[in-house]
Amino acid sequence: MWKELAILACLGLLATGQTPCDSPSQWDAHFSMFDPSEGHQFYVRGRYHYDKTGERKARFEEVDEGLNSTYEYVEVIDLYKERVRYVINVRSRKCEKEILTHEFHAHDVPSAGRFRGLFYLGSSAEEEGSIEMSKWDYLWTSRGYFWDGSFTTHGCIPYHSNSFNQSTFGARFESFWDVTPGIQDPNVFVPPPQCSGL
Repeated sequence: MWKELAILACLGLLATGQTPCDSPSQWDAHFSMFDPSEGHQFYVRGRYHYDKTGERKARFEEVDEGLNSTYEYVEVIDLYKERVRYVINVRSRKCEKEILTHEFHAHDVPSAGRFRGLFYLGSSAEEEGSIEMSKWDYLWTSRGYFWDGSFTTHGCIPYHSNSFNQSTFGARFESFWDVTPGIQDPNVFVPPPQCSGL
């Protein structure tokens, strides 16, 4: 009987954090994104605004294209329900309108995501000096890429998201920090006047 209880206790420990989770439906954060693929290397950092309910994303980006310290500053507003992206050059204030050809990607663990384990940011030896994270992966056959990501075990706050596809975009790495639930300024999703009429 003790053997069976020990096995059940071990299974209970293994099950910790195995349920896929949804991140908050709206949040603001700092972010960085890196694409090491040859031919279109870039590193982006800035502010990120996420609204799953309205299927909208907005970013203020400092873009280092080609990793050569040549920076561009742009605002990007993605309105997925309208299938439209606005890209505003911060220096010139010129606005470009593009058609979004991909679907909205929620920063959640996919419902069929595979649990890969727990880890700590910081030190597990210090109760107040660490955050417990869960790691997941998923083969997204409908989108044609492999994904892995890490989330806090409490609150399902996204920490990083990586995507890999050899035939199209190669690899893309995203990180988020200073994530604040809610949208502080809903106007980040409103295209500026120079974008009207495009």
